Amino acid sequence: MRMRSAVAGGCLWGLLVVLASPGALAQGSQVPGAAVPRQEDAPTREIPRLHTFYRVGIAARANPTGLFTNLTFQVRYRLYESESPMLKDNFVSLGPVAFVSPALVRGGLGVELQPFPMLQLSASYEGVGWFGNLNYLQSFPSPNSDASDRRLAELGGVGGTNYVSSGSLLTLAAMLQFKVGPIAVRSNPRFFSFDLRLRDGDRVFYEPVLDAVVPNGGWVASNDADVLYLAGRLTVGLRYTATGSFFRPQDYPTGETDTGLNPTIHRVGPFVSYTFHDEPDRLFNAPTVVLLSQWFLSHRYRTGTEVSQAMPWVALAFQFKGIR
Repeated sequence: MRMRSAVAGGCLWGLLVVLASPGALAQGSQVPGAAVPRQEDAPTREIPRLHTFYRVGIAARANPTGLFTNLTFQVRYRLYESESPMLKDNFVSLGPVAFVSPALVRGGLGVELQPFPMLQLSASYEGVGWFGNLNYLQSFPSPNSDASDRRLAELGGVGGTNYVSSGSLLTLAAMLQFKVGPIAVRSNPRFFSFDLRLRDGDRVFYEPVLDAVVPNGGWVASNDADVLYLAGRLTVGLRYTATGSFFRPQDYPTGETDTGLNPTIHRVGPFVSYTFHDEPDRLFNAPTVVLLSQWFLSHRYRTGTEVSQAMPWVALAFQFKGIR
């Protein structure tokens, strides 16, 4: 099966979905990841082995447009004690996760495992509800169907075919990162499986957070790879993103096959973030502003067919976190 991704469109927090901290990213938050391995300010108190943790991300996106908020609350348990910076930030955690946008809401339970700072694994299971507004939810009988921004707007017009629906989302993710001197490298692969109540005869739907047509009951994958330079509280670098759906034979109507209309989405561009302070024992910690701009290398609609390839995908995000 080939990795396929589809269309453009979307909601904002999907844009920011890559800017948040590694945990938020691993949970599929859709905020541009901001957290990187860096020297933290000295804590003023000892963090208990068992403690609570929260994370909030807010983002806006263009091409396609979107607005999102991502929330995580966890009970964390430190696996072992270590003074080594390579080992000391370790934990296992469990707690609710939520994602809110003007078009949809998600909520459920997430678990994270970080045996050492260079590796984090996570999974979440969420209920999903679509409000039936802003041209969504739109579903189609085939991955070959037109799901461009223009077509979505036409279908969502007065008396349109967008509709209220619900279902579930399973997310599996990992974050691998390391730092040598001021250079940090990281990769954040995520796998999503949606199971929605679609209109009779439809097999796929446009997912605005991922900006892709995805198979209902199947899988879609996305990965963000960063090379970053840390200059104190300022981080600058380059991000490469790939997103694609794994379409199956049953995702096509009888007699129809994959015609190659939905190439894997590739985009690349600069990443800039600024963290105002980072003291791990604070209730309000690591407030970070992130700006990300990427140009599409491959997309069904955004490389000249409908939108000029000169038009970048742009995201602006703000995130913070803390413990109690």
